Amino acid sequence: MAQASLKLPLSDVLNQPLSGKVNVTFQPNPGSAGGFSMSTGNLDLNGATELTVQQIECLAGPGTLYRVSVSSTRFKTYSFFQMIMENQMNQSPDNRIRMAVNPGKVKDITAPTFERLPVRHQAYLEHAAPIALEDEDRDLVGLNGAALYSAMGPLRKAAMLNLITKARHATSGGAFRFLEGQTLLVLRQDRCFTTIDSGIEAFLSESKKFKSAPGLLHKPLPGYERRASFKSRDDHANLQISLMRETATGRMAADVDIDEAAGIEHGFEVIRNRFKGRTNPYLVRDLLILSEPEEMTLDPGYRFVFE
Repeated sequence: MAQASLKLPLSDVLNQPLSGKVNVTFQPNPGSAGGFSMSTGNLDLNGATELTVQQIECLAGPGTLYRVSVSSTRFKTYSFFQMIMENQMNQSPDNRIRMAVNPGKVKDITAPTFERLPVRHQAYLEHAAPIALEDEDRDLVGLNGAALYSAMGPLRKAAMLNLITKARHATSGGAFRFLEGQTLLVLRQDRCFTTIDSGIEAFLSESKKFKSAPGLLHKPLPGYERRASFKSRDDHANLQISLMRETATGRMAADVDIDEAAGIEHGFEVIRNRFKGRTNPYLVRDLLILSEPEEMTLDPGYRFVFE
């Protein structure tokens, strides 16, 4: 049987070399003639962003269609179909295979210090007045500014940086301006509750960047009544803003989160960003970056520390 090679351009979402071991498996597609199942075994790329796999068996002439899966100890599996043609260096159908993080392998993050955050971000955290809706919220009560930022821990800090980055971005119509001068009330790894300028409702209703979204799963704060909910029109990493109004004062608040990864299918075998029952902000970070992989204007600015 004939043989061929395959060149794979591999990196993380920031186009940096993958850390940890990488394994590439080849499985002939059912109905495709020729070929055999094979695996490279666990390889260390040693800082390279390209891997060439050689001696892949295929049918002479028409070639063999394989399902190729790239797995890693620290990243989610990426799979695609590849026609392997004899006696040549076959090229991956993707110019760059960008691997999204496996959140369970991240033990910490390195993030900008409070003083290095944009002034608008600092000001928003200075106005914070966290409350405790659940036991998990109690450690942040009474904190604001740098003290609050320090006490968030990696998951909540990542969530906050994700949310602010997305809310400031053009894909969200710069919705962050409705949070300036407002009060952060609750911060969790998958969402935040915050007071919000009442002008946000008209903005979201009229904006071409947003569409109406179901809000029944977004329970309002105590003393508030549910209003409309809106989601940004992205293919994935959507910003969802679920509005509520305080019945006694008319003050507006919102439950703000970045929604599930609807729309990303190509390449990723498992893209649902659920981790221990909740959306994981580490994968949300990668989904944000992948939504603009060349410009990278949705990079929240923190990096992963792996186990």
